[in-house]
Amino acid sequence: MRVALLAAGTLVSALAGCAGSEAPSDATASTADSEASPSPAQTVESVGKPNGVETLDPQRILKRAERAARGARSVRIAGSGPDASLDLVVTKSASDGERTSGDVTLRTRVVDGTLYIKADESYWTEAFSAKKAQRIGDKWVTGDLDNPRLGTFRQTSTLRPLLRQFLRTPGEAEAGEVGSAQGQPAVPVSVEGATMWVATTGEPYPLLLTGGGTDQTGEVTFTGWDKKVVIKAPPARNTISLADLA
Repeated sequence: MRVALLAAGTLVSALAGCAGSEAPSDATASTADSEASPSPAQTVESVGKPNGVETLDPQRILKRAERAARGARSVRIAGSGPDASLDLVVTKSASDGERTSGDVTLRTRVVDGTLYIKADESYWTEAFSAKKAQRIGDKWVTGDLDNPRLGTFRQTSTLRPLLRQFLRTPGEAEAGEVGSAQGQPAVPVSVEGATMWVATTGEPYPLLLTGGGTDQTGEVTFTGWDKKVVIKAPPARNTISLADLA
């Protein structure tokens, strides 16, 4: 079980490395699904008043973006890389979404420090046994995030630690010309091959992170900033404790 959980739990970190160093059903949020395509020629819609970040030096732009992100109630983070993808709605204390690493896809949810994982029978068979996989069925397997076996999930399952994965900015930064990302005016700030697009109207939220890694193909989008989101734990009858499967 430990190997399987760690492999899936670290995929967010792997994707973050590419980009810079089942869609949620019970999470209530208003999110944008528009394709992110940074381009000065893209149709642009201002969100609020100009915030002036494009006039700052690159490191200050990134600091403003980080501060805005950490102050938000929630965000939807969707990303893809060569071997991993994710689609998560995250709040300060909860998350809900889907993670894929290689041929492993997990639905995960975190509520009040408890992790809930849903996977197919083949995953649970490899993690435990065919008999236990049948016992699990379509239930969520639950565990306390303080469990050392779930440590990698703890680092990627709520807003602050997850943002830390994507907003790390080692190296010298360089700002480019104002263009657009996610249909909003944005300024690109590049650090060691990765580029973060930061909104230049409204709050200076991160909108898009591209490049980085050895193949420069990672991409992470940030939408639905600061929405009111309610993420509920699955009903107890639909869960089974990790401890009961040991």
